[in-house]
Parts: sequence; structure tokens; C-alpha cells
Amino acid sequence: MDWLHQFQFAGYYIAKEKGYYNNFGLDVDIKEFNSDSNILKNVTENEATYGIGKSSLIIDKFNGNNLVLLSSIYQTSPMVLISLKDSNIQTPKDLKNKNLMITDDAISSAAINSMIISQGIKLDDIKIQKHSFDINDLINKKTDAMACFLSNEPYKLEKENIKFNVLNPHDYNFDFYEGILYTSQDELIKNPSRVQNFNKASLKGWEYAFNNIEETAKLIYEKYNPLNKSLDALIYEGNILKKLSKIDEGLLGDINPKNIDEIKRFFSFLGLNKQNTMFDTNSIILDKMNILLNDNEIKYLEDNNFTLLVKDNNVPFSFKLTNQLTGIEIDFWDLISEKLSKPFNIEETIDNKMFNIFSNSVKVQFVYTFDKKSKDGYLLSESIAQIPIVLVTKNDKNFITDLSTLKNVQIGVLENLEIISTLQKEYPNINFIPLNSIETALTKLKKNEIFALVDNIYTISHKINKEHLNSIKINTLLNHKLNAYLQVEEKNKLFLNILNSAINRFSKEDKSNILNSYQFILYPKEIDFYFIAKILIPFILLLIIFVYFNLKLKKEIRRRVEVELKLSELANNDSLTNIFNRRKIEELCELEIERTKRYKNDLSIIFFDINDFKKINDSLGHHLGDEVLVKIANTIERNIRTTDSIGRWGGDEFLIILPQTNLSLCEKIVSNLEEQLSKITFSEDIKVTCSFGVTTCESYDDLDSLLKKADESMYLKKTTLKKSRI
Repeated sequence: MDWLHQFQFAGYYIAKEKGYYNNFGLDVDIKEFNSDSNILKNVTENEATYGIGKSSLIIDKFNGNNLVLLSSIYQTSPMVLISLKDSNIQTPKDLKNKNLMITDDAISSAAINSMIISQGIKLDDIKIQKHSFDINDLINKKTDAMACFLSNEPYKLEKENIKFNVLNPHDYNFDFYEGILYTSQDELIKNPSRVQNFNKASLKGWEYAFNNIEETAKLIYEKYNPLNKSLDALIYEGNILKKLSKIDEGLLGDINPKNIDEIKRFFSFLGLNKQNTMFDTNSIILDKMNILLNDNEIKYLEDNNFTLLVKDNNVPFSFKLTNQLTGIEIDFWDLISEKLSKPFNIEETIDNKMFNIFSNSVKVQFVYTFDKKSKDGYLLSESIAQIPIVLVTKNDKNFITDLSTLKNVQIGVLENLEIISTLQKEYPNINFIPLNSIETALTKLKKNEIFALVDNIYTISHKINKEHLNSIKINTLLNHKLNAYLQVEEKNKLFLNILNSAINRFSKEDKSNILNSYQFILYPKEIDFYFIAKILIPFILLLIIFVYFNLKLKKEIRRRVEVELKLSELANNDSLTNIFNRRKIEELCELEIERTKRYKNDLSIIFFDINDFKKINDSLGHHLGDEVLVKIANTIERNIRTTDSIGRWGGDEFLIILPQTNLSLCEKIVSNLEEQLSKITFSEDIKVTCSFGVTTCESYDDLDSLLKKADESMYLKKTTLKKSRI
């Protein structure tokens, strides 16, 4: 990776210094940027494995570079244009015929370009200077304006009490990504796990950096500071960049395909897509939830069997309910199996005796600990889940917000938690005593031999529920959480890497669904027939009343059905053109996509609009605009096949669905439609043309992606048409 060291790249320093990279077996060398660096070339030619770039990476993709975008650290670009107050550069228009220091990739920045062009200025109107990265060149008026980061140069100017103006794309409603971590397609194909692990470790570093800005700034100040920034300057930089990362909104590292589509569209509009190339946006964004394994890992997974060792009485983690093994551990094991598309085994242990049903398997088991420390000869996976630790008391005890308020009381702690020494250090005025079983602990609590007991929330809540311990309650949560890991023998380290790939792809929803399903378990009781009868008799009476009124209203319902059928017919058609409306054509398109995927048939769509339709409405009146819409819709409908469908998408936009049609046939249909449209005569002597975008449905397409491709195709045709007119 290449850059000039500063807080702008703090997450990568933290990931290296805190051992996050090392935990994944990654040895990372951070290379500082110099004027001779070509980051893109270094990454694509494997001289560097990963790089940091700007939104101009989309142009590089247009030009044939095989890139993969991993994460965007800044959701809003920190790049701005800055000028001295007395230069009177208050808007982008004021840059005309002025000197601007800016780097080549910053010139291509979507955010900077959008801001300038939106104000009617072209880059040719500005005198571009090579960036010196020296703020003194602005102060000494060697340039009129300078591209910089909000987190850097403004701080220096403020310190020297120099008044300045900032042109920020954000103020003009242009927010584009910045600080994009990327790699090559070659790296992703050859080392998929390494790519995902590097990205995860980097984001973990960024999360720590933004949550510990002063500590991180001190590290950079002492070890990564060739620019000799002050500690205050680095802290200032960190606070500005944290806001731009939107970490507090849960968006750190996020790359939204819709935003990339906007950048693609913008660069195409600028004419920077010189090859008129198109690519699927999702193909260049790393799917963080997709498990990618290399050939060696895939073969290892195929050649071995894998078995989870569980107990049958460890409620709610692994236990038998109605003679079926279930529990949190089993559900997480099944989830890993599902994500890896590999069936796994479960081996039950009773009284520590092993049933060697799958003796040739790679065996793993769950381990619960507060610190990630493995026994000799074993390795631990990434944390699968965190189990809250709670304080349990009798109901007559008040709610306890802070254990430090307690003095000279005895609190029992289950020995298997291994947390007594930690609690004793935190609360020296409490006597924590070890207890070997939950039964012993609850007995002592009932007899008031202990004031409270400490256990994990799932075990104790199920114990209270199952045994109907109405006199006992969960009083409060402690500031400790038990981590659940999978333990693997050291010789099976390769399987540990595979496990971590799956675990790292767990979503918050995956985890919460499993954990929440074991908040309560309903244990079977004896059937109370008298109670059931009391419930059923009123229900039966209500049912009789319901049937009576249902029969009475049957005639009215039949009449309403007939009316609804007529209304449904009206609801599916556009009121002006009488072809399908947007809701109906969208519904038909989704059905055809589903049918195409099921039967492996061809499917094409045509998305088109009427060129210069707004001018027709504005200059000749809406009555003529309506005539144009109706005649074009009717002409198209008459000249497509009975198996095809046309609908009005909105305004002057239309969608045609062509089942069992490949791209070649689709283009012939477009040619015929253009010919038929050229024959239409209108009440006014006008010439009306349309721009057609065509695309075919691929296996990965859904309605949104299919429409995007068609829209992009139409957009390119329209752009080409405009250029030809010029």
C-alpha cells in the first residue's frame, strides 16, 4: 500500500501495530507514497498487493484494469479546494482563469469534477499546476487555490490565523467515496481468504483508530510522522475523518452499488469512458458476506469429514429436547455447514465418554472464555458469539446498577467461568466464592447463604424458567461477556482458516436469530383437558356466529368480487396510452426473470424514452405531447409479438419485455421498431425519435440490475447521439 503517512491512513497502522494482521497470518509492509509511485500499476502488476484510491478507480476500470473494491473508509470525500480569503474565490465559478494546484487523480475525482461542472465551469477554464503538497505555496500566492483534505491544511491555516475559503463538494450535494481500499482480480482469485482477512483486519484497525483517536494520534506522531505533524494536528485530523467515515452510523467501509452506478454515470457523461465499456457494478465490489476459498482449502474441505463434539445436557448450548439434539452450538455449527455447503457431523459425549461414530473426522468443540487463550496443541477460531454475564439475586433485592456499591457480601461464581480473579480485582470489597455447579449455587441463594450469584444469562434464565424459580430474578448485567470459540487441534490449522472464513461472514442477523431463539424454551407439561375445553367452547361459539354472518354476506361478497375484477383491469393499464402501467409491467418483468432462471431460457428487455420530449411539451403544448405518447405506444404494441409485453414506465419512458429472445434478435426488433416509428405522422409537422437501451438477463440478474443495464445502454446511446449531433 502506498501513501504519505498521516491519520488519513491510521486504521492500517493500528491493524499492523495491534497485531490484527498478524492474527490472520498476514505480514504487511506499508509503503509510503513518492512522486514516482504508480499505485494502480503496482497493484495490477503485483508489485503491491493492495492500494488506496479515489473514485477515479472507476475510470481505471473503464480502461480495462481488473480491480476489486474492498472497502471505502470515507463515505463523504474529505477532498476540497481551498483558497485564501482575499483571493475572492467563493464559488467554483470564481476558479475561471485561476491557478489550481491539484494531483492527477484528484483532477479525476468525481466529487471535485461534479462540483466544478455543476457550476458551468470546465477544467479547461482553470490553469492546472502540479501539486507541491506545501501549504506555503498557497500562503505565498504561488497558486490561487489548492486541492487538499479538510483534515489537513485548514488546521494549519487556522493555527496561523490566516483566513481562507473552502469549496466543498458536499455543500453542492456531491458526496463520493474516498480512501477506497482495493486489490486486483488476480489477487482475489488466487488468495480469496487473504483478501477477505486483510479487509476485515483493516476495518478492525479503523474501528479501533476512530474509537481511540488520541492513542492512535500518539502512535502516528511517534512512529509514522515524516511530515512532522504535531500531536494536536493529528488529533484534529482524526476527529474530522471520523465524521466523514460515518462509523457512528454503521457505514464504516461500506460501498453501495447505487453510489458506484452514479459515479459510472457521471464519468460517462464527462466522456471519460472513452471505450464506451460497460461492467456490472457488483462484479468489482467485494461481497463481504461471500465465502471465498482457494483451491487448497476447497480440496481440504472436500477430502475430510468434520465433527462437532457436544454434551447432551448443557442447556441451552447443546441438549436434547424431545429426543432431538438442539441448542446454540448445534445451530451455529449448522450455519457454518450451510455457508460452506458442506454437510457436517455431530458427535455426542455422555459423562466424558466419546462415541467414535466418526473416528476419522477432524473434531472440534466449543470453548467459552473471556480471553482468547488456547491450550497447548490447540487453536481457537474467531469469536462466534458473546454471552452476557449477569448477577442473579432473590426477588427481594433492589436493582443493582454498580457492584462497587456492595460491601462485605458473598457472591457465588460458577467455577467454569474462570472470572473470580478478575471480579476480585474490580470489586475488592466483595467476597467472591467459587461454586462447582449451578444447583449448589441456587441452593445457597435460596437459603441466603450467598447474596447473589454470577453466571451466563442463557444458562441461568433457562434454569429459572424450567424449575419455575419464581423467587429468583436476573438483577443486572455485568460489564463482561463470555466469548464462544471453536477449538481445533493445531494440526488442523487449515480447517481453522476455513472456519474463520465462515465465521467472519456471519451477519448480525445470523447471530441474533440463533441467540434470540434460545431466550426461552418451552418445556413439555402434562395436558390439562379441562383448561383446553374452557378455551375451545367459546371458540366454537364464535365460529358458529362467524359462519352465520359469512353466509349472510356471501351475496354481497360475490357482487364486490365482480366490481374488483373490473377495477383490477383498470388498475393494470396506463390511463393515457392504455398499455400496461409501471406496476403491472414491473410485475410481469419479475415473473419473466424467474421463469428464465428456472427454465434456462433467453430473456431480453428494451428500455427506451422519447428524445427531446420535454421540448415538445414546453414548445408545442401537452396536447401534442399526449398525442406523441399515445401514437408511439400504439405503434410499438402493434409491432411486437403477442408473447412480448410493453408498459409505460413513467413520463416518456417505456419498457418492453421479450421472452425467449437473445441480444441479436432483440437488436433486430429495435431496428424494426425504429423504422415503424419513423412512419408516424402527427398533427404538427414534427420529427420524433427514441433512444433504445437493450440488454439480456444473466443468471445473476434481478429486476434492479437488469433495468440498470438497460438504462446504462440507453444512456450510452443517448450520449453517442448527442456527440454525433455536435
